[in-house]
Amino acid sequence: MYRATVGIYQAEKAFGQDRKEQVGLKNKKKTDLRSEAKAAAKKPIEQIDKNDKAVILARMHEIKKYKDDISSTQNTIGYTQMFRDGVCQIDDHRFSKTIQFFDTNYQLAEFEEQNGIFSKYCDLINYFDNTVTFQLTFENQNRSQDGLVKQIQIPAQEDDFNEIRAEYSEMLTSKLLSGKNGQSCRKFLTFTIEANSYKQAKPKLLNIQTEIIKMFKGFNVEAKALSGKERLETLYYSLNPFQSEPFVFDWHEMLKAGWNTKDFIAPSGMKFNKANFEIGASFGAINGMHILAGELPDTILSDFLELQHLFCVNLHVAPLDQITALKFVKTKLTAVESMKIDEQKKASKAGYDPDILPPAIKMYITDLEKLLDDLNSKNERLFHISITIRNYARNKKDLGLQLELLKRICQKNNCTLMPCDYLQEDYLSSSLPLGINKIQVSREMHTSGIAIFVPFTTQELFQVGGTYYGLNTVSGNMIMANRSRLKNPNGLILGTPGSGKSFSVKREILDSFLKTTDDIIICDPEGEYFPLVQHLHGQLIRIASSSEQYINPMDINFENNMDENPISTKSDFIISLCEIIVGGKYGLTAEERSVIDRCVRAIYMDFFRNQPSREKMPILSDLHQALVREGEIALRVANSLEMYVDGSQNLFNHRTNIDLNNRIICFDIKELGNQLKKVGMLIVQDNVWNRVTLNRAERKVTRYYIDEFHLLLKEEQTAKYSAEIWKRFRKWGGVPTGITQNVKDLLSSAEVENIFDNSDFVYMLNQAAGDRDILAEKLHISPQQMEFVTNSGPGEGLIRYDKIILPFTDNFPTDTVMYSLLTTKPLEQQLK
Repeated sequence: MYRATVGIYQAEKAFGQDRKEQVGLKNKKKTDLRSEAKAAAKKPIEQIDKNDKAVILARMHEIKKYKDDISSTQNTIGYTQMFRDGVCQIDDHRFSKTIQFFDTNYQLAEFEEQNGIFSKYCDLINYFDNTVTFQLTFENQNRSQDGLVKQIQIPAQEDDFNEIRAEYSEMLTSKLLSGKNGQSCRKFLTFTIEANSYKQAKPKLLNIQTEIIKMFKGFNVEAKALSGKERLETLYYSLNPFQSEPFVFDWHEMLKAGWNTKDFIAPSGMKFNKANFEIGASFGAINGMHILAGELPDTILSDFLELQHLFCVNLHVAPLDQITALKFVKTKLTAVESMKIDEQKKASKAGYDPDILPPAIKMYITDLEKLLDDLNSKNERLFHISITIRNYARNKKDLGLQLELLKRICQKNNCTLMPCDYLQEDYLSSSLPLGINKIQVSREMHTSGIAIFVPFTTQELFQVGGTYYGLNTVSGNMIMANRSRLKNPNGLILGTPGSGKSFSVKREILDSFLKTTDDIIICDPEGEYFPLVQHLHGQLIRIASSSEQYINPMDINFENNMDENPISTKSDFIISLCEIIVGGKYGLTAEERSVIDRCVRAIYMDFFRNQPSREKMPILSDLHQALVREGEIALRVANSLEMYVDGSQNLFNHRTNIDLNNRIICFDIKELGNQLKKVGMLIVQDNVWNRVTLNRAERKVTRYYIDEFHLLLKEEQTAKYSAEIWKRFRKWGGVPTGITQNVKDLLSSAEVENIFDNSDFVYMLNQAAGDRDILAEKLHISPQQMEFVTNSGPGEGLIRYDKIILPFTDNFPTDTVMYSLLTTKPLEQQLK
């Protein structure tokens, strides 16, 4: 746990030197509607569709019912004007902008990595000088769950799968509502400057905004500047805590009605009492937080925000000029030294040892000397800071219980909750991410003291339209990710037997089938996917010596082929196939490769010259005859191929006699022997390549799942062919996924290692000890994160999505049709 000292508070408490800044209450101004309308009218009108416009007009009708009653509440929302670009004019000479930033993996990071994040966060705080004040707002907002539910629902389609689609949607909704997706902790940094006009303020605000976002990216934190509409949405949820209706707004409709932005965000009413207030149909309270401890833990902020209550922690920060800060600390130190001398004089007169001093004085001197040294030589600065906590509840009873909870959390962290009697209205305005500070009490705190309110816990991954991968083990929120958004969507699913690999793969296949139009191809060496494929009306292709279903390895695409040189691609495949068939320690010689290439080219050149068709497609016997004609140089290859042409293993010497145009195809190669299994898997890969080539022309995604992937990686030829797929599929709209328990096979050669390096999606279930070490080193996973794949249960592990690494848990409901299709447990399959 990272800790930082804040001893200067302890001293001020001990010696009654609290610095209070009395802020005179300014006369409240009415919003200048004409100037706002004039400014907004200069901006281009946003286009909205008819449905959105109908929603906006309905919302405006609702607002109109109580518009006269909210005029007084608007005075509490203390800004003058909100511009479309996100600049907010607070008063005549102050302007602010808000940046929303997101999470990074802090809690599960190693100490060195935590230290790096903490240090860079300190650099961000130190970026602000005494001309820029800033506000850090960390708020649990109750977002519209109805909107989120609609986003994850899968619409019905004109097919036979709406029943399972409805069941899957119900499961997703249940998972969504069980977590905190509907209540998001939002993090804002609002900075304020002084300027004479909007025109003068805008370039400086934009320059600061660019630098802040850049600094956040420096420690892997995503950040974005909020537009005017996004800032209004944030204010809407801050001022309407339990509102079920989502925020709707349009600049053009607002101007047509002659309204202002506050009309769309103001609650229906406010009433301020001594220590709390009523807001709409809810209740709220704002209290200050006073720090007593000389040292704070870095978990203090998460202690407040991890609870499922609408808590908001606000830090208003005003940087001091460095010279002023040094003078301030030296003055404090001089005062304490004077106290020390007085104490020594008293001790001498009383006959005591003058070196025996009160512990508080010793501690205060030590803290001030250290702070003075840090200000002079380290990356520390001094700030005035005001801390408040806002909480909302549906009734007074719950509000009281929440306040008791807040007091206990403060006490746990050696702080106290201070009531703000008769200041609720001003403090509510100050708690909004606007950059307004009417708080009458501030403290001095150095950089690391502010940074100890670390706003980072664990990253989230929730992409609308993405695939469901379980719940975030740390936060409980749903994980939804769209692999197609990745720079390289190739994936690996890794885990020991019984960890849930096949179940996870089938769940992703089902999700993709129900939500997208992607084609899905499965290479199934263990015959595990039949129930799911059959239920989805897919094509099951059983490749075996006794089967009458045939796949022709000589198939080539000749219709709408976008491959620049299909014959060259086919030649590479045939050479790899012959290398497996010939076998031996050294495989094919260079001369044999050349002969095979020459024969393949001749066969297909003749095929394309004579009106190509499926009925005329070459087969292996054509290749065998061509090799025989080449004489002695091709004799070894021709003899090895004979068994696959005229011998007992001639199942691949037939033209394809099955429908390969089904949307979901499963190649079942369970009954092939070890040698034929390698051949079969390579032929399956070639068929996938043909399908990807055809789908590329139609701009259609092809998903390819390879179970028991390690079987392909053990042979040099199939490993190279697989590596080529991992390199090239992305450009062709292919999304390959390898499923294996043998991580070591992925690093067996530099060629195969590219598969690992070219996979931005890695789904890790329980791992063996040796594999854990490899993954930790290769993916830069901390020991704390690796604990989630150490002796973990089925459906538990880590997911890596680009640079995001999250722990997940998937407790899939067992009382569903889906589960019966996905499970691979023998006992459960027998009961089906």
